[in-house]
Amino acid sequence: MSRPHSLRLRLLGVMFALFTLGFGASFAEYRFEVHNIIEGLHARTLQNQARELTDAIRFAPGGALALHMRADWRRVYADPSRQFTFTVFGPDHRPRAWSANLSHPLPYIPVAAHGAVSPVEFIGVGADEQPIVAARAAGGNTVVVARRDMSRATLVDSLFAEDSEHLSVLIPFALAALGLIWLISGWSLQPIERASREAARVGPGQPDLRISAQGLPREIQPLVEAVNGALDRLSRAYAIERRLTADAAHELRTPLAVLHLRLQRARLTGTTDWPAVERELSQMGRLVDQLIDLARKESLSHEHDAHQLPLVNLSRLTREAAAQVLPLMEASGRRLEVDVPDTARLRGRGDDLRDMVRNLLDNALVHGRGSVRARIVPPPPGESVLTLEVHDEGPGVPAGQEESVFERFHRLDAQTPGSGLGLAIVRQVARSHGGNARFVPGAGRIVVQLPGEAQAAPTRGRD
Repeated sequence: MSRPHSLRLRLLGVMFALFTLGFGASFAEYRFEVHNIIEGLHARTLQNQARELTDAIRFAPGGALALHMRADWRRVYADPSRQFTFTVFGPDHRPRAWSANLSHPLPYIPVAAHGAVSPVEFIGVGADEQPIVAARAAGGNTVVVARRDMSRATLVDSLFAEDSEHLSVLIPFALAALGLIWLISGWSLQPIERASREAARVGPGQPDLRISAQGLPREIQPLVEAVNGALDRLSRAYAIERRLTADAAHELRTPLAVLHLRLQRARLTGTTDWPAVERELSQMGRLVDQLIDLARKESLSHEHDAHQLPLVNLSRLTREAAAQVLPLMEASGRRLEVDVPDTARLRGRGDDLRDMVRNLLDNALVHGRGSVRARIVPPPPGESVLTLEVHDEGPGVPAGQEESVFERFHRLDAQTPGSGLGLAIVRQVARSHGGNARFVPGAGRIVVQLPGEAQAAPTRGRD
């Protein structure tokens, strides 16, 4: 397991690395500029000196070479303490004259054309290194000019040491900036610490608490919204689980007590009413199955948007549910009629919609009378609402109880079989698909309206 890292220290480290790279790049660039400046100074100074010497060359009538220089330059070339030196080479590349402060001539450097000046070069090694240029003079002569000077590296280091003192002023500002970053990052992370404390308080005892996004950075707010959404889903799942547990405990208490009494009687009398025991076990099994099914449907209704569900054909699902119920109808001497179009499309969960229709038909079979009819009414032109109707020939629900029959475990007649969950499942499925279910007053008719994907085809199938 990797150790957790500090965002604050990571930000500080990144900024320190950036400062270090910036200073390093600045020092390197400054040193490079100093080096270029020195190169330029050497070149300009020596090239100007070479041009002046080429202009100063004169030839006597016998061909002797003479230099007519200004007095100040003559003193410079005569003074051994001065750094400037020169040598004049003839057309045969042999030295013809040189400055008085030279003990031996400078080396010859070829120059291509008259009036041209060679680029600056460096001769010698270490402390004896000196820059040198050459210029082509009249008569095929060549003037070579040098400056006995400190080496390039020494001069660069000297200028760098003098001027880099100004860069050291930036170091305190860099340290102050790092300290400011430390304080600002701590201040910026305070809302995150507050959100962490809020998240730590969320639990079974306080399932409705959520993390406040107030004051949080915009980059963190999507994470908080996602966490709050996850907490909402967990809270709903927890509420469904608690409700399932409470409903199961409440509804199973009576059949378990009855079953316990039957078993005690069987122990006392030595005879067991197995049909009754099987009937009680079957009722409890159906109750548990319906509770689990209802909890699953409630959970799925919160996990998916109805617009993202696949397209299904409600007509086909209705026929399949009717085929499941038809043997029970025939065994009861009842007639089942299905009147649906060939296609009635909507977005939904096919299994849940099939269960919904099955529960509607079971309700009509158990609590209704006479023939049962299931039909789908196509939407009017310009609309897309599908209407599923299931009705029988019975009197329907007593006035004033049209809504209460959709509540869990509500039964109009306690003597009739069933758990009172069928209509609750019907309404849950309808609402999870964006519709609703209702009883028509004064008739044994339930109407379920669902948002369809497209208008149903006019062709109808009748069974």
